[in-house]
Amino acid sequence: MIDLYTTRAALIMTARLLRVPSERRTPLELARDGGLLEMWQRVAPETRRMLLLQAAWEARGAFLGEADDDALRHAAYLAEAAESAARGGMTQRTDFVHLLSPHYLLAQSLAFDLDDVETSLAAALMLATRISTGWPA
Repeated sequence: MIDLYTTRAALIMTARLLRVPSERRTPLELARDGGLLEMWQRVAPETRRMLLLQAAWEARGAFLGEADDDALRHAAYLAEAAESAARGGMTQRTDFVHLLSPHYLLAQSLAFDLDDVETSLAAALMLATRISTGWPA
């Protein structure tokens, strides 16, 4: 459980830095420089999946338009799935995170892909930068 909170805190801090207008590094450069990429690689895939889905729930409705890379496409899909679930009556983030559905399977696929952890991290960061009201525990 500590990995979940520690990694989420690192995602939040990195997302806040990405919002600073003077920050010129890409999300992955910032994550690499700050140690988040290494942390993301070491954390359990289940934790990565949970963080992707939590961030998607908190960022629901925040994406518009077409995505131009895989990480952004995945982030947009997850946020849209969360928005759709909320419109359908879902009120709890926990339900969205644990509901076995296409969005869950996509997050699981991203989280367990050890050959491309950078894509899942970039997607999580893109979601985290779009959370407007904070990321509750």
